[in-house]
Amino acid sequence: MPTPVMRTAQMLSLTFMSMLVVIGVVVALSIPEADLALPAPVILGGQVIAGIVVFVLCSTIGFRTAPIAPGTPQERAETEGIQKQQTSMFLRLVLSEIVALGSLALAFLVEEGQLMTYAVGGVISLLLMIFFAYPSARNIRRVEAGLDSAGARSRLSESFGVGDGPTSTHQVL
Repeated sequence: MPTPVMRTAQMLSLTFMSMLVVIGVVVALSIPEADLALPAPVILGGQVIAGIVVFVLCSTIGFRTAPIAPGTPQERAETEGIQKQQTSMFLRLVLSEIVALGSLALAFLVEEGQLMTYAVGGVISLLLMIFFAYPSARNIRRVEAGLDSAGARSRLSESFGVGDGPTSTHQVL
């Protein structure tokens, strides 16, 4: 059963993800005579390249967190760990959303394939959000590994109900 901390993180990430769909509906309703043709290959290529760049950014900086100082009281370490995880999650959500926002701007600039221009970018962003930002056991443990790297224990996995702490973290990574 998900913990309250996990449910909160899930709701926050699902809110960001659902906004991609809402924006898609707005695009569909606001572009008169929107066609379903694919955008130009250069636009598709640019979206894929942008998705790859965001993938690399999320992989390299998206999970970086300052470690919790050794000797920090356990209750404070847990609270600090949850706060740092949320900050990290928001960074990954915002980075993942870049492709959709760029595609939204392009949808109003191109002559053909306006709706599909946004749809392709929105799908890329949604996949990035699911993989990097949704609070899965893998993502929680990656953040926990950074928090615990100086020797203090954040117990982030336990707070989120995805494992029994550092031993499970090191086995996953």
